[in-house]
Amino acid sequence: VSTTIFLKKRSNKIRKASSRDEITILVHGIWMHGTFMRVMGKMLQSAGLNTHLVSYDFLRSSPAENAAKLHEEITALNVKTIHLVGHSLGGIVILHILKAFPDLPLGKVVLIGSPVRGSHVAKSIHKNVFLRPLLGRSVEEGLLGGAPDYAIDRPLGIITGSGVLGLSALLYPSGENSDGVVKHSETQLKNVSDQVNIPYSHSVMIFSKQCAAHVVRFIQTGSFH
Repeated sequence: VSTTIFLKKRSNKIRKASSRDEITILVHGIWMHGTFMRVMGKMLQSAGLNTHLVSYDFLRSSPAENAAKLHEEITALNVKTIHLVGHSLGGIVILHILKAFPDLPLGKVVLIGSPVRGSHVAKSIHKNVFLRPLLGRSVEEGLLGGAPDYAIDRPLGIITGSGVLGLSALLYPSGENSDGVVKHSETQLKNVSDQVNIPYSHSVMIFSKQCAAHVVRFIQTGSFH
């Protein structure tokens, strides 16, 4: 069954279940802006979820500092239940939010291609003094390692990709299963409720209907399957 059919079949039930007291926050990755998550946001909205896009500055602020700023924005929404969906570095920012603010009214969490154990690509870039500034402060308890563990007793889903298209795959081949940028082993956390792999590369995943369908399913049921 195609993911398009899945979204259409599920949309009516989901719309009835959703409310303005429940919102899904979409957190983008490095070298991106909140607008890059707009396509996924629209797909989630078509399935009945309320969404909110956020942006942060990875160049001048660390993941922990961005977490504090995003927490202010999220709490200002004044909703009863908050679901968090993070792509790439956005997943690391989410881990910092949950560590610093464990009392957040959390529903479910989905991380998409997030190198929570550190990124081999980022480490390679960081070794080059000319390219290092491109990472900004994302390396602080982030892309070089040291991100917080997942210690919240709420459902956590991890989506990984298997596409290998992209410049990073040519410059920094992973040598193992990856989405062309992030190795599967770099995405692993304890206390994971479910995980799924889709046939898309790192940046393409967030524009994929299949990825959006998995996000919807997990937020509604706590499982990808």
